[in-house]
Amino acid sequence: MQQVLIHVIPIFFALYMYVSLFHKTRLHWAIRGVLLFLILISCQYPAFCRSFFVGYDDRVPHLGIVLYCWLFSTQLLLVLAAFAKDFVGLIYRLVRKTKLPHPTTTAVSLLSIAMLIAAFGSYSALSQPPIYRLDVPIKNLPDSLDGFTIAQLSDTHASPLLDRSRLVKVVERTNALKPDMVAVTGDIVDGKTEARLQDVSPLKELHAPYGVFAVEGNHEHYVDYDAWMATYPTLNMTVLHNSHRILDVNGAKLAIVGITDPMAARYHREYPDIKKAMSGIPEGTVSILLSHQVKYSRDYAKYPIALQLAGHTHGGQIFGMHWLAQIINKGFVKDKYQIGDMLLYVNRGTGLWYGFPIRLGIPSEITLVTLKKKN
Repeated sequence: MQQVLIHVIPIFFALYMYVSLFHKTRLHWAIRGVLLFLILISCQYPAFCRSFFVGYDDRVPHLGIVLYCWLFSTQLLLVLAAFAKDFVGLIYRLVRKTKLPHPTTTAVSLLSIAMLIAAFGSYSALSQPPIYRLDVPIKNLPDSLDGFTIAQLSDTHASPLLDRSRLVKVVERTNALKPDMVAVTGDIVDGKTEARLQDVSPLKELHAPYGVFAVEGNHEHYVDYDAWMATYPTLNMTVLHNSHRILDVNGAKLAIVGITDPMAARYHREYPDIKKAMSGIPEGTVSILLSHQVKYSRDYAKYPIALQLAGHTHGGQIFGMHWLAQIINKGFVKDKYQIGDMLLYVNRGTGLWYGFPIRLGIPSEITLVTLKKKN
């Protein structure tokens, strides 16, 4: 049923947009026919991402996928424009007792604007993430940990859209920061191992004196979970499943804690267990939690955790839409939040899921966290 809905619902919105904007214009019937064809094709982009692209996307040229995602982004903006135009038209009809004038000019103008904004949004989605630097003051931080740096990558979503060449540059820029440790907070890849291993393999080149630690995200559960959990360690990543590692940093102890993703429940896998993950950590040890999602962060703050690094939300991707994402994610969407003694930092995503390939006003990021003694 879900597979049917992911095809049918986009068609409904696409047809609504076409009827609202183009059906009654003076455009030549052939032009309207081409527009209708492109609209129907582009609205199926998310469905293709969940079916054909999962295992067979290597047969599609990268440029073709880029153009397809641009068409989908254009259509998405046009649907929003159609809602706005119809709302304005309703007000206009109530006040002026007539329909909005110049439907053809309106349609062509909205189409042109949507194409340009979608091009910019797609470019922003595909471009290299900027570096965001975050100082984290921690109470009773040992002197040896003062200035300890952690590079956080989250939601890299290696895919046919965000392919190997992009991730190679992400890794190079991360290594250039010379972090003491690297944290990869889930949603590392989209697709089957045989199709995507080439795109995710650059992560093997991440270097940090105290290691690269990772946790699963919800997308790990969708395709080839067991295969990916076996593959990540071969990429020199230590994957934490409701567990922790104690680092010895010049005599000071630092606990890196990692938990599983709530999506595990749907697939009857190990559910997040913060109590199990924290068990055995010596009292007074500075603890940093890696967790893909933020929905249980207030519960995690009840434990002696100084910092939680998370992702999942992509920062909302589009300014304005991020308020909706914030509501869905229990009030957390991007940047930092103080929850009791724990600081939560939500990474805006180093990449994004290629089924929704647009960013407007909310860029991706590589985060460099520096631990500081709190005065």
